[in-house]
Amino acid sequence: MTVPDVPAAMVNNQFFDEFTDKVRVKPIPWEGYSRAGLISGDDLRELKEYQQAAAAQANREGKDVAQYMGLLVRLTEKLSSIDALQYLLVQVDDIVESGQGGGCGEQLQRVMFRCLEKKDDYLGLKASKILVGAISGSSSAAEAEQRGFAYARLFGYLERCMRSELTSVVDVAVQVMQSALRARRARTVLFGEESAQCLAQLIDVLRRTQQSLMQASGSAPRTRGVVAVPQTQYEVVFCLWLLSFERPIAAALDRRLDVIAITAEIARSAVKEKVVRIVVALWANLLRLAAPANVPAMLVARVPACLATLGAGRSFKDEDLRSDLKQLAEELAEHTGVMTTWDEYLNELASGKLAWSPAHRSEQFWKLHIRRMDEHDHRVVRQLADLLTEPTASETALAVACHDLSQYVRFNPDGKRLLARIGAKARVMALMTTSECPDVRYEALLCVQQIMLNAWRN
Repeated sequence: MTVPDVPAAMVNNQFFDEFTDKVRVKPIPWEGYSRAGLISGDDLRELKEYQQAAAAQANREGKDVAQYMGLLVRLTEKLSSIDALQYLLVQVDDIVESGQGGGCGEQLQRVMFRCLEKKDDYLGLKASKILVGAISGSSSAAEAEQRGFAYARLFGYLERCMRSELTSVVDVAVQVMQSALRARRARTVLFGEESAQCLAQLIDVLRRTQQSLMQASGSAPRTRGVVAVPQTQYEVVFCLWLLSFERPIAAALDRRLDVIAITAEIARSAVKEKVVRIVVALWANLLRLAAPANVPAMLVARVPACLATLGAGRSFKDEDLRSDLKQLAEELAEHTGVMTTWDEYLNELASGKLAWSPAHRSEQFWKLHIRRMDEHDHRVVRQLADLLTEPTASETALAVACHDLSQYVRFNPDGKRLLARIGAKARVMALMTTSECPDVRYEALLCVQQIMLNAWRN
């Protein structure tokens, strides 16, 4: 599998582009800086020569461009005026985009990372775009791998941007990350412990897009920092898709961030074909690279039904998308085969995302399968018990787990001894008082009552 070629650092945002155009024509008092000794006379002369050549649209030799690039970086390091720094970074970015930037040297990295610390959103975002473009361009990608480019520092800045109230800042930050994740090492760093908060914030942006859709119908409070919903969804899922090319990440991505459930929700409501296309591409990677880890979650999120609905109910213009939907549905069916209700229950439990599916409320289901819960050293019961202390478990999952343990004791009176031995009884009793969710407290209470009832009967 290969990631298709895209521009080294691509940002397409109307506000960002319009602001860049304004920066280009804003007058900067270079002569005043020279008189004040902030820049040298040679710096001023070289700067004006290049500006005149650019105004005349004259081509400069590669050596001249490299020399001018060095001048721009030096001036960026010397000056502190935001207006001057914005102008210099626009010029640097133009050179990087032209492919004549000369890589991502230590001085360029040092200067651009300092710009990330300035209290100016445009300056920081422009610097981050330059860093990613310089890393990704020509042979500098290999250099960055060898030198250990500070991706974690870059992602820390992008995380702060994604928390912004300004929609344009969020959008540009996501696009910069989208470009950065072309590099394999960037994916590994983003999924690592040091950048965990950045990745979580990326998912938060995705969740906010869904909340924005609910706002349109007046069923949810206003959210912050979300641009045009389809475009933002496409950009964020594109980032997840790039991450999913790494097999270890594909195996852990959903477990950590619940991406299958949220992308299934997005696919069902998406209007734009490109959003559906990138979601399907993400699912395909997750299935092909880490099926055992992701099939249970796909079944819980009803991905097969979603694929069937999209394939039959939508008239997509993209023939490749129609083909991909069919192929993915067939591949997923091969992994699931003919599943019994018990198999579906096991998959749901394995995903850690228990929900109130019909089996949980069915007395017949528990009568039929209660003995199977004790197979393989009571594996199912132990999984339910472990879920009660899982930090990432949802309130619904906790409530359902308490309910299922209650049913286990109801139809297997001796099961109360096992619950006490493995610590499940104590965990359920703790949830009666510590959980903030009424449903969890209620199901925990019923479970404890069932345990006590069986103790009295015995």
